[in-house]
Amino acid sequence: MDNMKEMLHESLYFIKKYKVIIISTLLSAVFILCGIKIYTVQQEAKIYGNSAKQIIEMSQNIIKYYQTSPNYWGLSTAMVINKNLYAQNMKTKNGKLIGYFNTPVEVGADENGNAVMPTSKNFVIAYNELTKNQCIGLCSHKFNKSFWLKVNKIVVKNAQKTQEFIWGDKEYGLPANPRKLKDLCQNGNNSIVIYF
Repeated sequence: MDNMKEMLHESLYFIKKYKVIIISTLLSAVFILCGIKIYTVQQEAKIYGNSAKQIIEMSQNIIKYYQTSPNYWGLSTAMVINKNLYAQNMKTKNGKLIGYFNTPVEVGADENGNAVMPTSKNFVIAYNELTKNQCIGLCSHKFNKSFWLKVNKIVVKNAQKTQEFIWGDKEYGLPANPRKLKDLCQNGNNSIVIYF
């Protein structure tokens, strides 16, 4: 027992003697951690912003290309590649469209890039094979108002769940809530399907 009291007394003496050093060290650690967090958030915003720019640019290219047509007949991933309607910073590889995350992007009637049939006035852009963080970050990105005016709904899909985010829904409305996405997006192989 005396040994415990002695250790406690020595600890208190040490804390009193080096209080300024201990406090300044703790404050330095807090500032460093805050700086790292701010830097990480800024980098994530840049990453998801670049990917969002691809979606915006490509959707604008498609809408402009079809502006004199009554519908999006024939629109598919292959057609987007052939007509160079994809965003400038996207790549193509072996007939596939590759997005900012180096994952496949499909365009057309569905998330598989199938051609839009006659009379269909809608199309999708699907980002596939996304990680959980990519899924959350891209789907909850703060797109501009003109982009949202063109979107009908967004569907998040993976092996476990499929969830629609639609206008006016109280629980799963647009724009998507990041807290809902944390539960929905899984570790690996998520798809975000944007319906225009």
